[in-house]
Amino acid sequence: LVSFQLSSSPSIKLLVDDPIVVNPGEAITLVCVTTGGEPAPSLTWVRSFGTLPEKTVLNGGTLTIPAITSDDAGIYSCIANNNVGNPAKKSTNIIVRALKKGRFWITPDPYHKDDNIQIGREVKISCQVEAVPSEELTFSWFKNGRPLRSSERMVITQTDPDVSPGTTNLDIIDLKFTDFGTYTCVASLKGGGISDISIDVNISSSTGKITFGHQRRRHNRTAVSSNWKA
Repeated sequence: LVSFQLSSSPSIKLLVDDPIVVNPGEAITLVCVTTGGEPAPSLTWVRSFGTLPEKTVLNGGTLTIPAITSDDAGIYSCIANNNVGNPAKKSTNIIVRALKKGRFWITPDPYHKDDNIQIGREVKISCQVEAVPSEELTFSWFKNGRPLRSSERMVITQTDPDVSPGTTNLDIIDLKFTDFGTYTCVASLKGGGISDISIDVNISSSTGKITFGHQRRRHNRTAVSSNWKA
């Protein structure tokens, strides 16, 4: 009696979305199951760049990352192998929401003495942050704590993400004394779960001059302040 054992290369599927967008601190579970292969394939998880996080919990084809951080983001792949044919591989990209490195600049630049900022001239305030994922980034502008809407003299624009990602501009046309006040740019992510970044710029008159001040940048309860005169 001669018996033959049939063999076939492995096949798998992931029971997760691709990509997966999560907030920092959340637990994430990736599930990989075999859909074919004889003998039964073994399942392993790998990360495209670097090793799996030390806190990773593996249980067969299930990978769990507790309290995920931005450092844990990246492409994770499940590989099935039974030494028949080529191993099977399926991947998913884990994206961890983040807002960081808020900064602003003013045109004309008050740091340069040859740039005159005067009543009647146009002043542009630009605000930029790094956002992940960038498509969830939204900006809001406020003056003295009240929401600002784009108008003929206060023009709010968001620049082309391909040219200058994560940037918004507030153009004050024909600067007037009534424009003095504190302008706040607030960056947030539509998905929520991340602290907003607020950047304040103070425009005020002082002995006939205009003072610009970056009063604070709040991100995870940190503050930075600086002031200068034009």
